[in-house]
Amino acid sequence: MTTTPPGAGVNAGVPRQPGPSPQAGRRRLGDVLVESGLLKPEQLEHALNEQRRPDAPRRRLGQVVSDLGYATERDVAEALAKLLGLQIVDLSRTMPAPDVVRLLPRAVAERTRVLVLDRTPKGLLVAATDPTNVLALDDVKLYTRSADITVMVATDSQIRDQLARAWSLGSDSAAVSMAEESVEEDEADLSSMGATDDDAPIVKLVNRIFGDAVRLRASDIHVEVQRDVLRVRYRIDGVLRDVMNAPRRIATSVISRIKIMSGLDISERRIPQDGRTRIVVETMAIDCRISTLPSLHGEKVVIRLLTRGDEVPSLAALGFEPRQLADFEASLNVPQGLVLITGPTGSGKTNTLYSAIAQISDPEKNIVTLEDPVEVQLPGITQVGANAKIGMTFAAGLRSILRQDPDIILVGEVRDEETAELALTASITGHLVLTTLHTNSAVAALTRLVDMGVEPFLVASSLTCAIAQRLVRTPCANCIAPYRPDADTLTVLGLLPSDLEGATPMKGTGCPECGGTGYKGRTAVYEVLVVDSTMRKVLMTDASESAISAAARKAGMSTLRMSGLQKAREGKTTYEEVVRVTHSDSGEVRACPACGKHVEADMIVCPYCATNLDRGHCQSCGRTVEPDWNTCPYCRAGLPH
Repeated sequence: MTTTPPGAGVNAGVPRQPGPSPQAGRRRLGDVLVESGLLKPEQLEHALNEQRRPDAPRRRLGQVVSDLGYATERDVAEALAKLLGLQIVDLSRTMPAPDVVRLLPRAVAERTRVLVLDRTPKGLLVAATDPTNVLALDDVKLYTRSADITVMVATDSQIRDQLARAWSLGSDSAAVSMAEESVEEDEADLSSMGATDDDAPIVKLVNRIFGDAVRLRASDIHVEVQRDVLRVRYRIDGVLRDVMNAPRRIATSVISRIKIMSGLDISERRIPQDGRTRIVVETMAIDCRISTLPSLHGEKVVIRLLTRGDEVPSLAALGFEPRQLADFEASLNVPQGLVLITGPTGSGKTNTLYSAIAQISDPEKNIVTLEDPVEVQLPGITQVGANAKIGMTFAAGLRSILRQDPDIILVGEVRDEETAELALTASITGHLVLTTLHTNSAVAALTRLVDMGVEPFLVASSLTCAIAQRLVRTPCANCIAPYRPDADTLTVLGLLPSDLEGATPMKGTGCPECGGTGYKGRTAVYEVLVVDSTMRKVLMTDASESAISAAARKAGMSTLRMSGLQKAREGKTTYEEVVRVTHSDSGEVRACPACGKHVEADMIVCPYCATNLDRGHCQSCGRTVEPDWNTCPYCRAGLPH
């Protein structure tokens, strides 16, 4: 939890920095703004006179200063925070739990302009428009019965918005209550609740759910009907977060409203349905993909918030290391070949593909994509949706695309041998083909194609690059601080404390902006395997995963774990995140008995101190052998006991 400097308790009014006098907490807001240089004395006098005008509406000084154009609300908040030694919080990017906000009565919160953000071990963490208002902070302490209050600074408008949201989304909220009251036993007229009926309580509630999801950078919205409640969760940075529990009675109406928005049949609740819609949040248009699924207590709805085509990031912004980026871009610039991107669901494969297509898109090239479904609409290319129900499979669609004179083909996924062979054949006959495959590593992608029945010579002659990737969370920039990973984490990673020398591990301590998680945003870690002439020879002679892996290591390929550790050393992610996303990809972690450094399971000599690591390997060919064997079955060499 991010806290303010010592002395931030309400007894002192505001946190004290070394140097200011004890009377600092009794200064008025206007004096602080003048002292900070944000206002001139004559401007302050004008603002105070404007505030005292009998015919003017009641406004706080910060609002008057903003209305007069002397400074923005953000400028006022930043000046206060800097001068008083407080932290500033951007409430547009955070969402305190409604039950925590409501610890302070609404009337008191609106009068004092104080928002309760979170509980701390000693009391509460709050955001205030005017932290110099000691009386307001005393009221907060009185009503919440908190022994200590840690203060942060926020703008007046953001605090007002969060207070309105807390009382409109909470379990006893006005919006939910209104929605519940509006639900009649007969739901036959739900279809008449059109998209323009903005005054309907259910419409307001659904709009609020969508709007908050966009503002919090959620990738998915989960609307689930439980036995007693309607549960709403957002997936933020790959992790689901509870945001609302509403009465179960309004569940059917909320789900019907979402169905109406996406053009689905509200009377059909027995089978899954899929649809699309577009919402506008703060002048920003967001495409949404909606999926419904019948469950025990009712339908579950999952809404995927899609990236717009004009917001696809560049390849350089995705997280590639310099050498990896150069290898990937080189494979995209060849006129023909196959580029494979692998990883589990949710690892960012589609985003990498779109970034690659956006980078190589050119009016002189005919680019055709085959996806199931089309997630992001990119200008200047032809996008085709696969649909197995009507016979438009990946294989059938790929055959048709090859008759459309394409230069570059993007196939959403290779699911069977037929599609794999078509993609490989297309890459040999003069097309650049980009596609995805579900494997754990780039090396495994090559062997997976062989296992699917594709001839090794076809893989060797067509494949130019295989990329594996994972998404790791990045530390929150608002509460980032140096830290030391614990011994268990280092052991899992095969590291020693001495391996952290020269590293700058960073981790978020948790604050309202990151929801107390310590993470905000994600980046990718990659494993880029370039299929050159040496790798082709290996594929033709021994297409096993161990042989390909050994050749890749010899060529200097950075594995997923190595790429993740490099980012952790630089403070771009944490060592715990590296364990989380690469734990299933690494085998048994071994350490050299002499120097303690990490060694691979198939090594027979420590590469750091030359200690013999043989625990059952043939001294001639290096392959694993059983303890009771007398002769190596691979090279016929005798085995000493």
